[in-house]
Amino acid sequence: MNLREVSEHQDRSASDAASPDAWRNSHIIRFSQIDGAGIVFYPRYFEMLADSFPQQCALPDATADQVTRIQATFRQPARLGERLVLQARTDTGDFAVRGIAAGDVCFELGISQQPATPAWPADANAFVRQAEIHEWMTGADSRMHLSRCYELTATLMEEWFNAELGYPFATLHATDGASVPTVSLDSDVHRRPVNGETVHLALSVLQVGRSSLQMGMQVSSQGQLLVQTRQVVVFVRNENGGLSSVAIPAALAGKLREQLVPQQV
Repeated sequence: MNLREVSEHQDRSASDAASPDAWRNSHIIRFSQIDGAGIVFYPRYFEMLADSFPQQCALPDATADQVTRIQATFRQPARLGERLVLQARTDTGDFAVRGIAAGDVCFELGISQQPATPAWPADANAFVRQAEIHEWMTGADSRMHLSRCYELTATLMEEWFNAELGYPFATLHATDGASVPTVSLDSDVHRRPVNGETVHLALSVLQVGRSSLQMGMQVSSQGQLLVQTRQVVVFVRNENGGLSSVAIPAALAGKLREQLVPQQV
């Protein structure tokens, strides 16, 4: 066996040992999957999920009264070289999965069909960009990979820090030794963009805490909302091999509060 075959054999063995209502799969965290803070870049989790559970992650387009709801909580970071074990259950009728590395639960995620949540109010302070969907971002059905959807909004956030807030991620990571990992996502997926489509991206500030920031991300096309996400990140610093939360710098917190949407949903 080559290395890939050995890994696949181990994964199949783990899956065969699981109970009928629970599947297992595992992935070694690679260098290409980590970010500037040395932890897994959260869209990479969605790549691993789609690889392990393609049927459950093939999201349908919204119906007249329901969308696909994705709710994720990120608890502990997975790091380079660790084995991430995915455990999924569907016996409740919905799809739920958790990722475990080094004995700790790294994340928990659920996918279900639910009524759409209201959009936040129109926001004159929203940070907006456009993006074209290319073939390499899509699957065989020409629909955008879910991980690429989250890459779009992650890039939007990074550009916002750079262009609007004047606090580039290079400064955040390299100079200040800090980072802003995602701690939760709550997405309504109406439809995934398709190859050749130009989408409108918008980022709004929904809530500013001492060390946390809640943003609203929207992906739309020709006035139609495709994906809406509430995302919470927390400001942390790398200390003694771990992450500890820190207060948002006062000047930055002031800029963030100036961009809050007019009212909360």
